[in-house]
Amino acid sequence: FLATTPPAAGTDQPAAASTAAPPDLDAFKYLGFEDQFRGSQDDISRRLAEYVPLFAGQTDVLDIGCGRGEFLDLLRAQGIPARGLDINHAMVEASRARGLDVSRGDALSYLSGLPDASLGGLFAAQVVEHLPPDYLTQLLEVAGHKLRPGGRIVLETINPACWLAFFESYIRDLSHVRPIHPETLQYLLRVSGFHDVSIAFKSPVAEAEKMQTVGAAAAQTVPAMADLVETFNENMAKINARLFTFQDYAAIGTK
Repeated sequence: FLATTPPAAGTDQPAAASTAAPPDLDAFKYLGFEDQFRGSQDDISRRLAEYVPLFAGQTDVLDIGCGRGEFLDLLRAQGIPARGLDINHAMVEASRARGLDVSRGDALSYLSGLPDASLGGLFAAQVVEHLPPDYLTQLLEVAGHKLRPGGRIVLETINPACWLAFFESYIRDLSHVRPIHPETLQYLLRVSGFHDVSIAFKSPVAEAEKMQTVGAAAAQTVPAMADLVETFNENMAKINARLFTFQDYAAIGTK
């Protein structure tokens, strides 16, 4: 996804490996991994569509780790000028084939090369969990300089506070480096110069997948069990609050 030195402008030369990033997986294999486990392009487009209004009226929006280009397609449909960046050449080629403006390169190096206050927005979905902590903090610090006043940053990632998401999604992907707690990412945005930073939780676990409680009818049938049923249901609520909440979240801030 993320960390190599970008090729020279206008070229498609492979990027040189960076010591700040995890090793790049085979590009086409990872594209297939996305197709199998993350979801179809239509599924991802439906999930990402709710972020589009956050960039209304902005120009020069950058999608870091744009992947197959679903969010760029959505922005283009709304007339919001945007471009993408990804390290995976298969992702870049797939996006360019649909007429999207996508470059191949490293996020930190690319951002560092932009003029200050030149971006109206920065978006990254399922990217920050691929970054080492030092790299992430540098990236957010630089982003704080590159967004113009009023620009919006939106970072979506897996919610490790939901155990189902951690064990079903996070550890499945070998390119993940570290899970990031919602409060941690919120704090990092604040200290990087963003304000009005909020957390929006996404992808709730279906009710049928949660631990089920005992209905009131059971306690009425056996009155002596009323206290036991109440305690059981309280414990189920605690378990659900840890294991089965929201599988993703987005940290949203304004420059």
